[in-house]
Amino acid sequence: MEEEKVQTATLACRPEAWFERLPLVSQAFLARHHRPLVTVSYAQSVDGSIATRNREPLRLSSHASMVLTHRIRAACDAIVIGINTLLADNPLLTVRLVEGSSPQPIVLDSHLRIPLHARLLERTDRHCWLACTDQHESQRVGAVQGRGAQVIRCRHDRRDMVELPDLLRQLGERGIRSIMVEGGGRVITSFIEARLVDQMIITIAPRLVGGLPVLDRPATGNGSLLRFDPVVYQACGPDMILWAQPQWQDA
Repeated sequence: MEEEKVQTATLACRPEAWFERLPLVSQAFLARHHRPLVTVSYAQSVDGSIATRNREPLRLSSHASMVLTHRIRAACDAIVIGINTLLADNPLLTVRLVEGSSPQPIVLDSHLRIPLHARLLERTDRHCWLACTDQHESQRVGAVQGRGAQVIRCRHDRRDMVELPDLLRQLGERGIRSIMVEGGGRVITSFIEARLVDQMIITIAPRLVGGLPVLDRPATGNGSLLRFDPVVYQACGPDMILWAQPQWQDA
């Protein structure tokens, strides 16, 4: 266990080493914990906004930071977003700004709301995986499967959403060693709330927005703050990148 802490700390302390060591560390992590290693990565303004108050997406990252984001995508086995991010952005989730393979796209879509014309369903290189709860009619499942998606049925939590530990267990069984969680705020909050975040890579853009924060509800309980240790700050164009390892309050 102590050796594992040293390895994950190395990922946080030496950003360049993150890319070199991730395959080895994530393979060992999967063998020990039977789930992928989870990296949460997102961009925010100086005042902590990730979207406007009317929930419109913001382009916060500079080109240099976007290149870094695509390097992270290429390094991970899979990339996870929530259905609200898909509905707002209609992304492809591919690697474009660097050389490397695109990660497996996974959408947390508890109630299978994905439009059948979504761009992710049009990809031919990697078919989209949709994580939903185990309470759906076969007709809707058949419709999205007819568009090439693979449906992962998961247990539901107290909010009637996908139970993240069950999803991560199933992803581990499929050989997924590392995932990158890109958003949105509800998904990131859920991963933090479930204590299923092993690394955070946060782009801080030099802008004031006055928009919505990344946490859409109190996620750490009792008003306490999640502590990061170790932490490294990296300049990236006009932005600052925070590489951090979460430390839970009772750890």
